Amino acid sequence: MLKEENIKKYKKKYENNKQNKIMQRMLNKVQLVDLIQDSDTKITNEFNIEIKTHRVTDQKASARCWSFAELNILREKVIEKCNLDNFELSGSYISFYDRLERFNMLLERLISYKENGKDLYDRDVSSLLEIGITDGGSFTQLANLIKKYGIVPNDIFPETFQSSNAYEINQILSRLLRKFYLELQEINNGEENKLKDKYMQQVYTIVATVYGIPKETFDFEYTDKKGTYHIDKNMTPKEFYDKYINIDLQKEYIEITTYSDEKIKLNKLYQLEASSKISGEEDTTILNLSSKDFQSLIIKQLKSNEPVYFYCSTTSKRIDGIWVDLIERYGEMFDIDLNLDRNSILKTNGITNCHAMIITGAHIIDDKVVKYKVENSWGSKYGNNGYYIATDDWLKKYVYRIVINKKNLNKNQLEILKQGSIKVDKYDAKF
Repeated sequence: MLKEENIKKYKKKYENNKQNKIMQRMLNKVQLVDLIQDSDTKITNEFNIEIKTHRVTDQKASARCWSFAELNILREKVIEKCNLDNFELSGSYISFYDRLERFNMLLERLISYKENGKDLYDRDVSSLLEIGITDGGSFTQLANLIKKYGIVPNDIFPETFQSSNAYEINQILSRLLRKFYLELQEINNGEENKLKDKYMQQVYTIVATVYGIPKETFDFEYTDKKGTYHIDKNMTPKEFYDKYINIDLQKEYIEITTYSDEKIKLNKLYQLEASSKISGEEDTTILNLSSKDFQSLIIKQLKSNEPVYFYCSTTSKRIDGIWVDLIERYGEMFDIDLNLDRNSILKTNGITNCHAMIITGAHIIDDKVVKYKVENSWGSKYGNNGYYIATDDWLKKYVYRIVINKKNLNKNQLEILKQGSIKVDKYDAKF
């Protein structure tokens, strides 16, 4: 219990420091962030390693950064192959099938939980129903969806209001998921698949109504920079992907983190339990390397002229288009130490509001990385026409997973991939 005598003691010590009253007058009248900016937060937009990419996209009011980030990389292949000024792949097309696959997977898990005697008070059941349907995801999830469904240009399956504004649809589908669970408890064994089919039909009706129905075939039409018109007729989405992009995302890339504790060790391959959102696909596999290897792989991939997909926390402040770690400076105002390294932040569940973007450049002086160029998917109104700068210090603390082309791994790292992966309980995963 917090005792009154202790509060009086805290108050007396506070009031005995005259600086506290001065700080109180100041901080009551201004935004804290205005007091911690200086020349360090005014960084030039020059990079000596830079991959030229095109106009930024806009995920709008949705949590589809995970798909937009990789689609922004893949579209560059189409732009190069077709000699275009600009081009976008359809995030709405990916979202359409993600909704169906995600709901289907959650129904299967609820059925499995019932078969294993788990009830509403079980942690798995309770957690699934509490989270419901979201539209967040991962690189591996996108790779699985593209493998199964291919992809289409944005003008073939454009955004709708609901695909760009996900809150209401998430609420509707989450309510439907909870109704399924209640009805599941009332039916006899053997009737689960019939019930599942009933609910999947309802989900399809909802999703098709607000997104539209993707075409099974389409004509890919474009005019290149030289003014020459082209048409590729009657293509399926998978044929389009194979012809104009043709990257095996599942086989050629690996997600990488850097974290260690009493359970998780470096230089091991881990698999995150229940991370797959597509029935029949394996859970996400992650290679855990040292922080030094983690950083060096980013630069190695950039030097090979390939962007780096990454996951980060948006907890730290963004100022004038710059991702910079200002948390410690908040502590300086109160003479309190707020410093934590990345491992400590992850260990204490400090990575929140997760976001995915791509690194498209870096600036290195005397073999030391000073800053990175980042392509976001929040439209062109923010940052520098949608592009951002990230300080090296911010990246070392708040970027916790990257996606690397396996050709950039060294011999020892490739050997780790040949070892069997270690399952990580979904409640123990820190990365």
